Amino acid sequence: MEVERRKKTDVLDLFGAKDVLNVCAPMVRYSKLEFRSLVRKYGCDLCFTPMIMADSFVQSSKARDNEFTTGLGDTPLVVQFAANTVEDFVASAELVSPFSDGVDLNCGCPQRWAMQDGYGAHLLTQPQIIKDIEKRPALSGS
Repeated sequence: MEVERRKKTDVLDLFGAKDVLNVCAPMVRYSKLEFRSLVRKYGCDLCFTPMIMADSFVQSSKARDNEFTTGLGDTPLVVQFAANTVEDFVASAELVSPFSDGVDLNCGCPQRWAMQDGYGAHLLTQPQIIKDIEKRPALSGS
């Protein structure tokens, strides 16, 4: 995960700055750095990474190097994580905080494997996990 720290953008401010905000939502296998660079050339204002498994991201430098790449021009950027524990989400968010403008918890993935493992849309049946993550204080690098 070799990337440089950069000035942060307040993602929420983007929504008030323009009448129309062009957002590249997280797309499995597609919203990696190369694709984000392409859509930014065509006026994308905010990009998301693909969903990244928080537990693997925290435990493995190989997973971090494979799943998260960015650069100085890749901004504003929100990193999306799939997590089913507060600890995994917070630990993964802390790792990307210096290199991104925000983090997002995936609460919508309907894939069978995600539902069975307690990720994505399954979290909607476990609102306490979402609430516990939301209650965590802002990251120190944010």
